[in-house]
Formats: sequence, structure tokens, C-alpha cells
Amino acid sequence: MSNPNLVGLYIGTAAGALFFIYSYFACNKVPELNQVAVVLLAWTGAVVGFHLGYIALTADDLTLGKLSDQRVAIVLGALAVVWTAAESFFASIKAVKAQIEQSTQ
Repeated sequence: MSNPNLVGLYIGTAAGALFFIYSYFACNKVPELNQVAVVLLAWTGAVVGFHLGYIALTADDLTLGKLSDQRVAIVLGALAVVWTAAESFFASIKAVKAQIEQSTQ
């Protein structure tokens, strides 16, 4: 992965577009801008978090330099980023579904 930030942005943009399509066609609801932005940022953050965790686990001590003794903390931080991104993504999907259920009642 030559540039994880750019790859994350591409994946996040694709996920945001898919979320918009899902909301519009499956739920018959145009999502709010902040919901699409949360999905985009969540997927971008997840990709970058995975990359950070991978680098922390696979890089040699010389590459990590002074951070080589902080591998566990880096991996836990990366896991927290990925976990938070996943929670945000699923919360956005639930919010769209909840809005549909409220409007049908």
C-alpha cells in the first residue's frame, strides 16, 4: 500500500456513495450530509487504522525507532480507531433505518 491515506479516502468515498445508494433505493430516504460524511470518515479511518496496526506489528525495531517499545500501545490505538469507525458506520445505518420506521408509524 503505497499511500494508505489515499487508499482510505478512495474506500471511504466508495462506502459513502454505497451508503447513499442504499439509503435512497433500499430505504427510500435521502441521507443527511452528516451521515454520509460519518460513513466516509469512518471507512477512511478504518483503513488507516488497519495500516497503522499492520506497520506496528510487522516493522522491525530500527524502522520504528524510539517507538519500538510502544508496539502494544500503537496496536491498541489502531484497534480503537477501527472499532470506533465500525461503530460509527453501523450507527449511521441504524439511524437511516430508524428514520424510515418513524416515518411509517
